[in-house]
Amino acid sequence: MVDPSGVSTLDELAGLLRDLRRRHARRVGSSPLTFGELAARTGWPGAAVGEYFAGRALAPAERLDALLRLLGASRAECGAFASARSRLAALDVAVAPALTLASPHADEHELPAAPAYFAGRAGAIARLDRMLPGARAVFVGGDAGVGKTALAVHYGHRIAGRFPDGALFLDLRGSDPTGPLPAAEALRTLLAALGVEPPDMPLGLVARTGMYRGLTARRGVLIVLDDAADAAQVRLLVPAAGDSVALVTGRHGPAGLDAEELTLDVLDRTEARAVLAARIGAERTAAEPAAVDRIIAACGRRPMALTVFSARAALHPEVSLAAAADALAERTAFAWSYDLLSPSARRLFRGFGAHPGPDLGEPDATILLGQSSVDMLNELARAQLVAESRPGRYTMHALLREHAAAGTPDTERAGLQDRLVAHHAAHAAGHRTALAVLGLAMRRGRYGDAWRIAEALDGPLDAAGRWDERIAVQEIAIQAAERLGDPALLARAQRAQSAAYLRTGQHEAALLRLREAADRFQARGEVSAAAACRQDLAAVLESMARFVEAIVHDELALALFRRAGDRPGQASARAAAAWHYAQAGRAAEAVAHGEGALALRRELGDPHETAAALAHLGRVHAALGDRERSVERYREALERFTELGDRLDEAETATRLGDALDGAPAIGLWRRALAIYERTDHPAASAVAARLGL
Repeated sequence: MVDPSGVSTLDELAGLLRDLRRRHARRVGSSPLTFGELAARTGWPGAAVGEYFAGRALAPAERLDALLRLLGASRAECGAFASARSRLAALDVAVAPALTLASPHADEHELPAAPAYFAGRAGAIARLDRMLPGARAVFVGGDAGVGKTALAVHYGHRIAGRFPDGALFLDLRGSDPTGPLPAAEALRTLLAALGVEPPDMPLGLVARTGMYRGLTARRGVLIVLDDAADAAQVRLLVPAAGDSVALVTGRHGPAGLDAEELTLDVLDRTEARAVLAARIGAERTAAEPAAVDRIIAACGRRPMALTVFSARAALHPEVSLAAAADALAERTAFAWSYDLLSPSARRLFRGFGAHPGPDLGEPDATILLGQSSVDMLNELARAQLVAESRPGRYTMHALLREHAAAGTPDTERAGLQDRLVAHHAAHAAGHRTALAVLGLAMRRGRYGDAWRIAEALDGPLDAAGRWDERIAVQEIAIQAAERLGDPALLARAQRAQSAAYLRTGQHEAALLRLREAADRFQARGEVSAAAACRQDLAAVLESMARFVEAIVHDELALALFRRAGDRPGQASARAAAAWHYAQAGRAAEAVAHGEGALALRRELGDPHETAAALAHLGRVHAALGDRERSVERYREALERFTELGDRLDEAETATRLGDALDGAPAIGLWRRALAIYERTDHPAASAVAARLGL
């Protein structure tokens, strides 16, 4: 048994992983799996696998478990390795090296620009100054429109210099009609902003919480969490130790949250006058004091209403404050500002109320408006009805969004939403918006569009490493296909979801979906698609070392490819069958399938595939213990890869051939492989160097 009980460093853990890899090779009678092969079987980037074996990064718990099972570790060994990993994580060993805020995701979640005309709240700021030292979290509460977000952002900029590792901002969407941001997604977003790349993103709430708390404990980060739904949503997002602090806003009190609390009320009259004067000028407010008092009363001394009013008043200096106060006597500040918009800007304002996403870009605004939207977005921004949260993205305060939704007739809202759904079904772009529109499509009963949006999102979510979201999106696609009663769409969604499950190490779930998809494709007569699912099933079973079961699906795939007249498919199925028969100890069938795959590749005339079939046959013979035939096939493959100029396959084959030989010939082949890997900065270089004792 490989025993990690005494492990105290990342290098020691990596050394034991390498021992497991060598033991696995001895058990199956082959050379050790390369990083590329491990990456192919797990769905992880080869570079990440190399980091784990080199001792430069600690694999997430789910990945370590999958790696151990792939290398044939016993249950006892898996448990011991899990305990060792937990000890290293507690010692703050790097889960991913050199994580900084200088990540591709950090800019998106920096603090928004400080409010340009912020005024008042001196008392609240003084209280925050007293609360913050020593606090892990501060909760700023109050009714809608009292200025919680403005105060948090203003204060965040005021104290940002105290936090050497930066400041982050996240909208938790507690007041959003589509529901608050789930805690797991909030953690994923914050971890990405902290520099965690997709291959290293933990799966599941517990794992993400552990990594987040570890990172925030080692750094000094200000985290502004805006519009929290309740304490349960925020609890896992509050740093547990170190110099990081969370500044939280929300309408509802933080019952059960370990946080200092500041409750905002409406402004007093002096502060309200300061807000107006900051935007429209002290001379103007001093000239009409009675009108100012009426305006403050009409706005209820709420900063949001005063800000919207003053923005509109600043755009119309020719209108007296008395006249504006008369207008406010008949309607709210929001309604008054809305009435002064151009007709197109009014339509776009209503469109914000119909849009399901957390923010809106110019493309979606153009869809809602039915014409170019740049001028209208600028008009709404000047009137303080929307804010440009980052270049090209606009947000609307929850209170204004409620006002917009309430003022939009049902038929108009339905038309706007159907237009959005149809567009995204044809041109899904922008993860957050498309995900929101996907939910809208299901609520609107537009199941065909929902399926198309989910299909379009599958590739981008996979590339971004957002595999838990990919699983959820394909679950919606499955539901949409079931509502449509379309078995073809259902099978495609099931196969896509199986790939996402495999990415996350959920092998049994992947097998279930693949079996369902294979049966449906076959029932519909889609023979090639059914064969591909059978191949997928065999590959998943191989990763679980269930070779006898894999053989069943290899043979089914081969039969289906023969029915379809698909000769490349037959070659692929026979190659897989050769390896699985070899692993099951059935030499005759293994060699027959390996030779059959080689013959098909030669007939098809692809020189690279022929070379690959030779190399694969060499590996099959090695697994069967036939050293002489293995060396013969490896030499043929090496010669062909060299002639083709395929350097990486040349290096891998040279490594395997060296493993099958002894003495100087083996050393010469390993040196040849190492030279190629070092020139290409390939992660396999370290494993070859280890063979040479370097």
